[in-house]
Amino acid sequence: MSATVPVSLPAPARVGRLGRLWPQPDAAWCPGWCRAGGARLWLGLNLAVMLGYLGLGCAVGRFFAAYGLFPSPIWLPAGLAAVAAMLGGWRLAPGLFAGSFLVNAIAFGSRPELAALISLGNMLGPLAGATLTRRFRPATGLFTRFGGVIAFLAGAVLLHAGLTAMGGTLAMWLLGDAPPQALPGIFSGWLLCDAGGTFYFAPSLALWLGVERTPSAPQGAGLRLLDGSVWLGTALLALVVFELDLPPRLPSAQLVFLLAVPLSWIALRISLRAAYSLLTLLCVIASAGTVAGHGPFQGEAVDNPMQSVGLLIVLCGMNILTLLALVSERREAELALAEANHLLERRVAERTAELRRLADTDALTGLANRRSFLAQAQAALQRAAGAGRPFALLAFDLDHFKAINDGAGHAGGDLVLRRVAECCMARLRRQDLLGRLGGEEFAIALPETDFAEAEHIAERMRAVLASIRLPAGAPAEHLSASFGLALARAGEARLEDLLRRADAALYAAKHAGRDQVRVAG
Repeated sequence: MSATVPVSLPAPARVGRLGRLWPQPDAAWCPGWCRAGGARLWLGLNLAVMLGYLGLGCAVGRFFAAYGLFPSPIWLPAGLAAVAAMLGGWRLAPGLFAGSFLVNAIAFGSRPELAALISLGNMLGPLAGATLTRRFRPATGLFTRFGGVIAFLAGAVLLHAGLTAMGGTLAMWLLGDAPPQALPGIFSGWLLCDAGGTFYFAPSLALWLGVERTPSAPQGAGLRLLDGSVWLGTALLALVVFELDLPPRLPSAQLVFLLAVPLSWIALRISLRAAYSLLTLLCVIASAGTVAGHGPFQGEAVDNPMQSVGLLIVLCGMNILTLLALVSERREAELALAEANHLLERRVAERTAELRRLADTDALTGLANRRSFLAQAQAALQRAAGAGRPFALLAFDLDHFKAINDGAGHAGGDLVLRRVAECCMARLRRQDLLGRLGGEEFAIALPETDFAEAEHIAERMRAVLASIRLPAGAPAEHLSASFGLALARAGEARLEDLLRRADAALYAAKHAGRDQVRVAG
């Protein structure tokens, strides 16, 4: 292990500058189980990354080495490194470095200085790839937009693999482990090895750990058995095809690419996590079987069996990633459209209700205006006439209101009108209806009210209005009003006739000296 590379958790002061260069855990990639984690959590995650990298590297390296393939054509630890960089950024760099160092030293027998230089590239490559991927990651998730899929391929797969391949190739050249003419081949092989491992393994691991959200399709309980059967059947079919010695041309190499169909089914019907987990399993099965000499890619017509396996996995992976990203875009667009329509309908309803309220309300006092009052009072009178119940109408007019406006100004007059509305509303019953007919004239509809009770209400309203103090400049200290009361006759259902009689009584009160109640004959 190089002495210049820290293996303990860096203090916040030491991470400050590096934190601006390399991705730190954020709400987008940091799942709930590690968002509030302290030093112990990150120490444990570093240990897990180191052991995971070591275990995967030793298993993959020794498996392929047993068949004469060194280094391995698919490097699954690169997928683990990509997810660790997404999850923890620089905080998990020590675990990445230590895991890579141990793999190179133990599994591949590299010298310490070579293992350290290679591990430095294996640490910086995933961090840089995660930075680029996060820069272009859609807010809704990496795999829910086609642009997110491109960001994953460009950053987590290609940039990551390119930097690790470059670092490893330069390390071998600087330390004299490879001649210059071999460097292009080493670089290209390393690039494909790490890119393949990241592409095959990183998405399923990120989805299972919650580093990325998995877009899932709604499904009923009755369909789960069918979907599970398709998943298991596809895995068993891959085992049969790639692990058993079947008769020649059964199946043909071309037919194997139809595995993309059930993978697409699973992605659309279950979730991307289920589909990509199956794809990772198919990658392991196909690679192991092909290296062992089994499967449809071992025929004479196939020049490079492992290249055909790679094409199969890339085709299936790109198919499900692209398909589900496009479907997710459509679903989210439909949801956004539905929400926009719902919001628009709600705003239209609110605006319509507001316009209706404004159309039915007197702007100054907040009472029902003339049109609204007459319509409501007419309906109440018809109900009372139909049921044979009493109904009374009280009309009143503020005395000397022009003099109040002249003395106190229109602002003072408006204040008086609002005060009248407040005082009357506070003392009326729930079934009573108060409205402003215009100017200083008001009316009160009194359903279920006989003559004696209506007269009592009228006198009470007169006393209430008389308690209102007038503003400075008014002709008097207190307000007064003249009232006209009319009681509906048996079967009378025309509010116009009742209002005419109440107005006549009102004007009789004014002519008799104002500030009194008169009853219509």
